[in-house]
Amino acid sequence: METKETSIKRHQRQSIHYFENALKFIEAGDAEKASEFLWGSMTQALKALAASRGIKLKSHRDMRDYALEVARDLSDDSVRLIFDKAQSLHSNFYECGLLLEDVMIAAKDVKLILDRLLSLIPQEN
Repeated sequence: METKETSIKRHQRQSIHYFENALKFIEAGDAEKASEFLWGSMTQALKALAASRGIKLKSHRDMRDYALEVARDLSDDSVRLIFDKAQSLHSNFYECGLLLEDVMIAAKDVKLILDRLLSLIPQEN
């Protein structure tokens, strides 16, 4: 059984790893794969924060509900807005409707929220 600390670190690492992969696919001109990695990065950051609070997110709905809760707690609607943008990126992987430019802009927004979410995780002493 995975400990809370191990789960937090695993989700944090995965969030960063997915974001780095998104940048590689942006560089390669693959908007669809970059989109999916940005979505994955967002979900892993949410899972890391949730794990730090003893919450386990299992579904897209859990993640959306938790993103809304975090936005309310922080009085920061940008968390919800960027989560929604990331969710549309996830759809782009299958529907292929966004331009690479759109994905590049979204990556900047996602990075801001990732940094914010990951900064809310208490650091070990």
